[in-house]
Amino acid sequence: MDIDKIAVLTSGGDAQGMNTVINILVRIAGLRNIEIYGVKDGYKGLYNDDFVKLDNDMVQNISSLGGTILKTARFDEFKKEDVVIKSAQNLKNRQIDALIVIGGDGSFKGALALSRHGVKIIAIPGTIDNDLRYTSKCLGFDTAVNNACKYIENVKQTMSAMNRGVVFEVMGRYCGDIALYCAVSTACDIIAIPEKPITEEELIEKVNYCVKNKNSAPTIVIAEKMFDVRDIAERLKKKTKVDFRYSIVGYIQRGGQPSVADKALAMEFAVRAMELVEDGIFNRAIGVKNDVVFDDSLENALNAKYNFNYGLLNLFYLLNYKKD
Repeated sequence: MDIDKIAVLTSGGDAQGMNTVINILVRIAGLRNIEIYGVKDGYKGLYNDDFVKLDNDMVQNISSLGGTILKTARFDEFKKEDVVIKSAQNLKNRQIDALIVIGGDGSFKGALALSRHGVKIIAIPGTIDNDLRYTSKCLGFDTAVNNACKYIENVKQTMSAMNRGVVFEVMGRYCGDIALYCAVSTACDIIAIPEKPITEEELIEKVNYCVKNKNSAPTIVIAEKMFDVRDIAERLKKKTKVDFRYSIVGYIQRGGQPSVADKALAMEFAVRAMELVEDGIFNRAIGVKNDVVFDDSLENALNAKYNFNYGLLNLFYLLNYKKD
């Protein structure tokens, strides 16, 4: 089929690599004589009919930028059928042949809703949380972990110098991937993640085990929503022999230049997206497994089985916890 116009939007939380994808899409579209438009502010902009025509000059130096030049926004109203219908009509009115969506779980659900109203969709996983389970990696995850690890390493050094324990909270929403990879990469002592939650009593027990084994500055990495880190640091300070502090790693995880791995992945995702567009294959989600890029249906992507890396988690336990 002939494709003359496409659009791209970034939705939900920003993730490093989104701008790289936009850059590659625009460059390929130019080579194929396809007009490409950016939708401002994600699904909110789609509903408000806020489009901008993209060209090479606009995207020339964006690949190394974090965030997204198209901006993004939370837009809960997109769960309403009439909002989806109006958004789909906006694309039709502009004679847009296909829409490329870059985002996470909520963005993919929005993409599926649009596809059910005749919009031809290609979805690219972009979320630092890494919680789209059909793919082993999402854009932004590698950069977010690297950013968090640098932060954790720096704080660990000063805590160790003062014999203080520290509780770190990292992002991830309801997924423990960032916490796991940070804990492993920075040689932390204790982890608390939704995939294998632990109680406050278990935390205290593990801290006491660290102290018993001559670790005077235990380091704990906690996925967000597991505990109130300020409260848990105070409780640990009272119930163990260690002076504890807490640190919320925060938005440093989402900012900054994408890593080499995320840039390369963004390029591969963008190229596959344009191949699908040119071949007339739509309503697909692009992913990667074992370093091989693939595509699957949107339904399968959203209903994929859980693929948390329990093998890596078990190795972390092996290194840090004595067997009963």
